[in-house]
Amino acid sequence: MSTLRLWMRLARATGARATDVLSAIAFAFATAALLAVLGGVNAFRVRLETGVVEPADGGLVLTLAFIAAALLLPAVWTLAQAAVRLAVARRDDRLAALRLAGATRGQVTAMAVLDALAQAVVGVVVGAGLALAVTPAIAQIQFQGIPFAPGELLPPAWVWLAAAGAVIATALAAALASLRRVHVTPLGVAQRVRPKRLSLWRIAGFGLAAVAYVAVVVLDLIPAELSVSIALLAIVVLSYSLIGPLVIQGIAWLVAKAARRPATLLAARRVVDDPRGAFNIVGAMAIAVMAGGFASLAPVMAAPGDALSVDISTGAALTIAIAGVLGAVLAGIAQSAKVLDQRREHQAMHRMGVDLPVMRAALVRQVAIPLVVGVGGAAVVALLLILPMFMFWIASPESVVTWVVLTIGAVAVTLGATAAALPLVKRVATETAAA
Repeated sequence: MSTLRLWMRLARATGARATDVLSAIAFAFATAALLAVLGGVNAFRVRLETGVVEPADGGLVLTLAFIAAALLLPAVWTLAQAAVRLAVARRDDRLAALRLAGATRGQVTAMAVLDALAQAVVGVVVGAGLALAVTPAIAQIQFQGIPFAPGELLPPAWVWLAAAGAVIATALAAALASLRRVHVTPLGVAQRVRPKRLSLWRIAGFGLAAVAYVAVVVLDLIPAELSVSIALLAIVVLSYSLIGPLVIQGIAWLVAKAARRPATLLAARRVVDDPRGAFNIVGAMAIAVMAGGFASLAPVMAAPGDALSVDISTGAALTIAIAGVLGAVLAGIAQSAKVLDQRREHQAMHRMGVDLPVMRAALVRQVAIPLVVGVGGAAVVALLLILPMFMFWIASPESVVTWVVLTIGAVAVTLGATAAALPLVKRVATETAAA
């Protein structure tokens, strides 16, 4: 029997599972966010090419739009990875059964890829519809002194096809990467590879970017054009992803040492064991928060009535809001995947007498620790780097309050989304066989 026919028969026999639905939802949000960001970039491009705005200001805004898109792309990639991992987490037993029935490793690998492909295609279709649905709302936002026209926010058809292809390719790449880490034998034994330890070179990489920013932008020791300053700022913000996992791991280790409650100890130890995975959930939000801190300087550093400073503040707020939504979806999906992936651990703890409330509290704190540390650290770094201009910064309370409120709101929404994974704890801990 061919692999495709076997996969179709299994799909009809088992039907759509909750994990399949959640994976499709993750792909849908990733697609919608990507299309919304590309729509904004396209709108600024159209305005610049048609002469609606001044070439200098239009070119700068288009550059900032590309930077904002670059800040959000890691979240789209991580969300797609989480979607694939969620499906893989419940696939081990089925793959093991197929191997026992005589299926080859190539066949089970192909079926895993077909699963990811089907979920990604459904997610792309739903995400495209979601992007179209939110386009009228986005059109109400004013940039460059005028609101968007719905037509501006709709890129050419080839852009939509490229975005859909990128999401599907990401799904396939993530599926293949996950299968490299899990080798399914005929007895269903999964061989897990321990992640590599984080190295201290990450600190040096971030330090070099920060020193260059301070020397060129803050102290003006090296004359540079505005485009160079913006590029250095973008490098500093993106390089936070180097030290983010290291900082989270260090703080989680201290929390584990000082823990007085079992849930706190369990959550901290899990974060210490996988700091990269913990940062992936909050990384995009942390980077957006840092960029928003820098952008909050725009209103006071610009000339009175400067529309560009308003655009920068609005763009930063929109970036944080999108990153917050993606972070919330990612937190719910990733934690669901972890609960399912660690089902044997939850079952063992339950048999040993660990209460379900303790396991649920550990799950929430497993997100809260990296969330507070990652986002809080990003805010602190932003404040330190704009310290020489601090008096100007606090002179614009509106932008500061907006930045703080959006940051707190994004953190709260993400923690709230984690509750979506809590019902799985009881189901996984008390089940006698994998569903």
